[in-house]
Amino acid sequence: MKPTRRLVVPAAVVLLALAACTGGGEGDGGAASGSTGRTGEPSPTISAPPGVYLYANAGLVVTLDLDALTLQVENGTGRALPKPGFYVLHATDGAHVDGKVVDASAIPPGETASFAIELDGIAHDEIGLAVLLIGKDNYGAFVRQ
Repeated sequence: MKPTRRLVVPAAVVLLALAACTGGGEGDGGAASGSTGRTGEPSPTISAPPGVYLYANAGLVVTLDLDALTLQVENGTGRALPKPGFYVLHATDGAHVDGKVVDASAIPPGETASFAIELDGIAHDEIGLAVLLIGKDNYGAFVRQ
């Protein structure tokens, strides 16, 4: 019987410790209650213009402004970048809608370039995802600001 007790007692202690640490119960401010994790504090609400998207990674910062119809590229990558582009996906059915960067050109290292854009066939509130293209490469999704 002694070997069983050696296993049961530590297992019970671990289970009690885990149960005490999980939280998330009703009214304790855990994630299950939809708060920030601090008792009584509501989660922050983000308010942003509907048509401004940002991509930032490894020295490359790109702002897609669908309200102003511009794409601004800050090339801090240390290398020249091919022509930029973008496309969006419809929020309800995932339909691919190509955007057009007017007079797109390569961006030298350390330079910032702004381009006019065109995007037809989709309203701002119908966009589910905006994706950055550099040359033929898909660089990934923009984040709505």
